[in-house]
Amino acid sequence: MDRVGQLGTVAVSRRKRTWYGEVVRPRSGNLGWARGNGPRYAGAGWGHACATETRTPGAGLEGRGRGASSMASNIYLVRQRISRLGQRMSSFQLNLNPLKEPLGFIKVLELIASIFAFATCGGFKGKTEFQVSCPSKVPDNKTITAAFGYPFRLNEASFQAPPGGNVCEVDWKSYVLIGDYSSSAQFYVTFAVFVFLYCIAALLLYVGYTNLYRDSRKLPMADFVVTLVATFLWLVSTSAWAKALTDIKIATGPNIVQELMPCNQQGVTCHFLSVTSMGSLNVSVIFGFLNMILWGGNAWFVYKETSLHSPSNTSTSHSQGGVPPPAGI
Repeated sequence: MDRVGQLGTVAVSRRKRTWYGEVVRPRSGNLGWARGNGPRYAGAGWGHACATETRTPGAGLEGRGRGASSMASNIYLVRQRISRLGQRMSSFQLNLNPLKEPLGFIKVLELIASIFAFATCGGFKGKTEFQVSCPSKVPDNKTITAAFGYPFRLNEASFQAPPGGNVCEVDWKSYVLIGDYSSSAQFYVTFAVFVFLYCIAALLLYVGYTNLYRDSRKLPMADFVVTLVATFLWLVSTSAWAKALTDIKIATGPNIVQELMPCNQQGVTCHFLSVTSMGSLNVSVIFGFLNMILWGGNAWFVYKETSLHSPSNTSTSHSQGGVPPPAGI
């Protein structure tokens, strides 16, 4: 066949219909000559006029089948894990022996200390009061009171005068205490409540699922990490709350007489009377630092339950009466 006939054959083969009727164009390539035997596309073998591309009708169905089978296998694995977890959780056995060990006993102390921490702070209510006298307008002395409490938004605690009109012609309701210490107080109380809930869950795990806890590697490690984080947060929250408590005592103490504008007016005399004792708030700070000590000390006993704490091979071999392995092995 001459060269013109060969080019005609290539032109016809450039549009080729597959057996199911779809037109498939050949792959792109540079038309060339194979040693004078006829035209070919670059990269093709001997005797191929062009490279064509065909599509198999079952290829899409096969891909979908593989995707469905992989999804089914994933669902099966999830169900299998859930069933295993359900079997483990159903094996609840009450065992009080962990409470006799430091790990469980200290956790009980942490539970009690967290209750005192948020109860002594979150349940506080108090008031501060002082006497006002203005002989030229009111013959008798009147007591002005400002009530405050948790969460210690003192800038919302207004002064209240006794019924019967304004004392010394002053609208005392328009005056409030100074300061907002709600962030420190709420952070302290909220964290103490979360610690209380975590102690309940941990004790339930220690007492009811002792084998699950000690046979697992993830549970003791997670308990150890939570213990370290809780120790640090007890230090931060208690320090912030202690500083806020100091400022609360100043804002509700005798200094309010000097800072109130009506008390500095001519003819008006203010005399500070009393403020509610904040002994329970002092106790909350003490329990905060006590919680920090308890959690820091318990970190060692939780660490002993993790996979990080394991006896050395040398000590194990000596305890079993064997010969220690040579160095470097």
